[in-house]
Amino acid sequence: MLGTFAHHTVVNEASCIKIEKDVPLDKACLLGCGVVTGWGSAVYAADVSPGDTVVVVGIGGIGANAVQGAKLAGAKRVVAIDPVEFKREKAMEFGATHTAASMAEALPLLQDITWGTMANKVIMTMGVGDGQVMGEALALAAKRGRVVVTNIHPAFETGGANISLLDLTLMEKQVVGSLFGSGNPRADIPKLLGLYREGQLDLDGLVTKTYPLEGINEGYKDMRDGKNIRGVLVYE
Repeated sequence: MLGTFAHHTVVNEASCIKIEKDVPLDKACLLGCGVVTGWGSAVYAADVSPGDTVVVVGIGGIGANAVQGAKLAGAKRVVAIDPVEFKREKAMEFGATHTAASMAEALPLLQDITWGTMANKVIMTMGVGDGQVMGEALALAAKRGRVVVTNIHPAFETGGANISLLDLTLMEKQVVGSLFGSGNPRADIPKLLGLYREGQLDLDGLVTKTYPLEGINEGYKDMRDGKNIRGVLVYE
């Protein structure tokens, strides 16, 4: 039931969300997945509370909005982790308070800024999930901390998740999965567009570059090269 990259498509009524005329479609399109998924991963799945310390791993179209969601939910500190300097800089614009190039680099940073208590919530929004780094994610989490796995892992990943189950039990940590940010499109898309109208949610800053349909391969290349937060195809 997808009409990806098509000028026109026929869909079920249940797949449609009405967009008010004052909302530009080249911004509203971002809510089809990335914005709601990232924002909901922080607000719903992670259940970020005022004063929390939050880590977001991977600052793309989903992670940037997890940063925005954590900020809106009242997080005291938001640590954005990404190997690409451009994305770390953008994360600061979206509400991050600290950045790191890797989880290993973020570990001593968190120990310092939290006096050793670590992060209340860790949100995994990498491009492709890797079970071998789940142990690093849990190490960033505080006692009773929650790790939200939003990024998709390979269907046939056989290496398993490399985690300390003793740490999971003794420190009462949680690992939860989240699809579409655990959100409801009919409720959350209008809600987020309302926040955009009021200047509380930055959609404009998410769009790094627009492309014509014939430039789609360039858009994919820019995404893989870490040059985009979000690239948008604009149909003439």
